[in-house]
Amino acid sequence: MKSYVTHPTYGNIVYDENFWSGKKSIFVNGNFAKRLTKKDFIVDGKSAILKGNFLTGATLQIEGETIVLCEKPKIYEFILALLPFIFILTWGNSPTLCLIFPVIGGAIGGALGALAFFTSLILMKKTKSPLYKIIIGAVTFIVTVLIAFILAIAFVLILY
Repeated sequence: MKSYVTHPTYGNIVYDENFWSGKKSIFVNGNFAKRLTKKDFIVDGKSAILKGNFLTGATLQIEGETIVLCEKPKIYEFILALLPFIFILTWGNSPTLCLIFPVIGGAIGGALGALAFFTSLILMKKTKSPLYKIIIGAVTFIVTVLIAFILAIAFVLILY
C-alpha cells in the first residue's frame, strides 16, 4: 500500500508498506531512504524515525518535525470495522442465539471476523467520503454474517 505526501521542505514523499510482510520503505523525491533499523531511516542526510503503520496511521519524524504519511482511522471507522468481529464473537458463541440464526463462532468465526476487520479498514482507507466508509462497513458486515451463516449450515449438514 502506498501513500503519497508533498512536503514543502522535503518534496514528494512516497511511503510504501507491504501488508503481508510488513516491510516498509520510504522514497523522497524518487530517492530511496536508507534504512538503519526497523524504524530508523536516513532522509536527505538527516535521521528520521518512522512510527506506526498503514492501518493505524504512520508518521515520519525528521529533526523534531512530524510528517503525517498515513492518517489515523477515525473512531467511527474502527467501530464499523469491528462490528462483524464483535457480532460473530457474541452471536456465534451463544447456543441460544444460534438456534435463532446460526453463525459459526469459535476459532473459525474469530478468524473470519478478524479478516473482515482488516478488509474493512483497508477499503475504508482508500476512500475519503464518510458515506462510502459507512457503506463499506455495512457491506462488510453483511457479507461476513452471510459467510458465517453458510459455514454454520455446512458444518451442521456435515456433522449430522
